[in-house]
Amino acid sequence: MKGFRFSLEPVLEQRKTKEEEALLGQAKALQECVKCQQNLDQTKQKLVEAFSYAGTLLKPEEQLQSFIYREHLQQTAQREQKHLQRAEEIFDLRRQDTMKARQERMVLEKLKEKQLTEFQARLLFLEQKEIDEMATLRYSRKA
Repeated sequence: MKGFRFSLEPVLEQRKTKEEEALLGQAKALQECVKCQQNLDQTKQKLVEAFSYAGTLLKPEEQLQSFIYREHLQQTAQREQKHLQRAEEIFDLRRQDTMKARQERMVLEKLKEKQLTEFQARLLFLEQKEIDEMATLRYSRKA
């Protein structure tokens, strides 16, 4: 009897590749989230520094420049917050894609395991049948 061959092996390999690609997409999305969070944190830190520095200014023109700079930083922080939210949404989508790809692969792997178990059981049955036939032939020759 021939060895076990899973007929859907090419499909399983394709699903593994799809899962790996989904994992890479998820990793890139996570990196983007981290980058956006770092940018937002830096902008917020600059804003805190700008507020603390503004208290030391005495000249009206310096206070005006400081106010304009703080407004700019606040707008930048709002933009970066939106970018972070969008990056988190993309990450969630990539995570869902990864989970779906993993489930699709797992279905095929379970099917492969089931078919292998059935193949091994069939092989064991045939071996047992052959042993029984040999024992029957030997017994009938002695009698």
